[in-house]
Amino acid sequence: MLPRIHRLENNLVNRIAAGEVVERPASALKELVENSIDAHATKIIVELIDGGIKLIKIIDNGYGIHKDDLELAVDRHTTSKLEKEDDLYSIATLGFRGEGLASIASISDFTLSSKIKDAEYGYKISSNYGILSQIMPTPMNNGTVIEVRNIYHTIPARKKFLKAETTEYGHCKSIFERLALSNPQINFELKHNQKEILNLKEQSLLLRIQSLFGDSYTKSFFEVLENQANGLSLSGYLYHPSYLESNKTVQQFYINGRFVRDKVIQNAIKQGFSGVLHHEHQPCYILFLEINPGDIDINVHPTKNEVRFKDSGQIHGFISGVVKKYLSNNSFATTSENNSLFTNSILSKEIDRSTTKIAISPKKDYKNQYQLVDNTKFTKNWLNRDVLSEDKKVLITPEIFINSKNVDNHSDQLILLGCAIGQLNGVYILSQVKDGLIIVDIHAAHERILLEQLKEDWINNNIFSQSLLLPISMHISDELQEVVINNIELIKKFGFELELQNGLELVIKSIPALLGKEDIEKLILDTINEMSKYGNTNKIVQHYEYVLSAMACHGAIKANHQLSVEEMNSLLRDMEGTSRASYCNHGRPTWFKITMNELNGMFMRGK
Repeated sequence: MLPRIHRLENNLVNRIAAGEVVERPASALKELVENSIDAHATKIIVELIDGGIKLIKIIDNGYGIHKDDLELAVDRHTTSKLEKEDDLYSIATLGFRGEGLASIASISDFTLSSKIKDAEYGYKISSNYGILSQIMPTPMNNGTVIEVRNIYHTIPARKKFLKAETTEYGHCKSIFERLALSNPQINFELKHNQKEILNLKEQSLLLRIQSLFGDSYTKSFFEVLENQANGLSLSGYLYHPSYLESNKTVQQFYINGRFVRDKVIQNAIKQGFSGVLHHEHQPCYILFLEINPGDIDINVHPTKNEVRFKDSGQIHGFISGVVKKYLSNNSFATTSENNSLFTNSILSKEIDRSTTKIAISPKKDYKNQYQLVDNTKFTKNWLNRDVLSEDKKVLITPEIFINSKNVDNHSDQLILLGCAIGQLNGVYILSQVKDGLIIVDIHAAHERILLEQLKEDWINNNIFSQSLLLPISMHISDELQEVVINNIELIKKFGFELELQNGLELVIKSIPALLGKEDIEKLILDTINEMSKYGNTNKIVQHYEYVLSAMACHGAIKANHQLSVEEMNSLLRDMEGTSRASYCNHGRPTWFKITMNELNGMFMRGK
């Protein structure tokens, strides 16, 4: 029998939409809280029963919904956030599709109550799995209250996919945290099974982070604030996992206030952390990208967690460059003293590398390795352990630096890692600072110093290419051929000479002199594939850094090599003038600090 085309009934259409929009209770929670935020609520209360399976209740003090709009609110494709088609390409709200409430109302016992400002009382409408009730008056405060009970209860085919209460609650809490994090100006409350879980007052972003993720995320961080002329801006915080007490990996990225998961962004951040992250660690970050709404498409997926960029290569390059730039600073900020045994020192200002440069070379004889370059700000170099103050009136010895509270600011910037007082088991430098003890891993620190100097030398001397006696020929697809054509000049800047021949044949004629011939074909293919996926690439740079890192590791001071106090101090000064000096080439920390307060606590001094 020939099947005939027919129109689906409205409730079935809503349930089909719900299958995409409302995957689980957390999906419903996201839609509802986003509506409260769009309604300019200053207080949002979330109440859950059994992980949201039995009840999701949202109470807000936002604008509310007019009585005459209540029935429209639970119908599909009805919204107050779009007027015309052009609005779809400059969306400034979290919700816009007009599907959320209708989908949720079709798969739950649903009640929507709302009161607008200056109204005598509110009104409510209910939906029993898609069957609407009459609109009735109800006493309530200004704002909106939504109750979602027994989600998917009458739809066994979908209910069986719900997980245990603890699992569903975990998803709901994650959604709550994401929305609360991006809106620290709003008071948020979370209750589960009638127990208060979180009560967040209006606060700064950093204090909101502390409330959600713990003290560790407010002690050692890199603060990001980067604006670009074309309207792009990136702000927030980067964290190196080595300096976090917490084992929780926080990865939160927002675009125009909306949490997103995007492969371009994730790859860009990963590339930004390249060279400073241990293989066992994941990047940690809380970042906010602001972009012209017309340069991004968020109407890609029903969950609105995925995006499409007008120029993904530009976005990728901007984010990876900013992350790499800020991670190259050795400056950490903090709001309170770290109570852990070991804490990274607080470096309050960026170092002026021109005043601290030390010439070193990777060689086996380390006895006289460190020689301080001539500098007008020093009367005697650190081999004599004396420093002249900025005004050239006070000769500052290490002892004066440690004990004086009136040392000039310039010297304060130069001597952030203190003065060496000894070497522990041939592995660590012990250095005294005003408020405690610095412990430095000698090999790890020297390894980073050598790598950064090798990179700088390599860049300054330009990239030398060598012609191949037998060019390498490789077959590539039509898609990758177009990528090569569009990026051929960029690849040449890395020291490669490429040429497309006979349609799909890519011929490599020259390669950088620094690289051997091994795996060149794989390196080029990986580079082109990365350009195709993300609009940008870091593969060649990573490969360069891998080669230079091996050279630096081979030349760095090994364990049990005895250094004099003068050599140790010279190493400390060099660290202060080196990018990324807080971690070695493999992402391990190079130094930690124990404060005097922590030491006093260990010995119960003052108790």
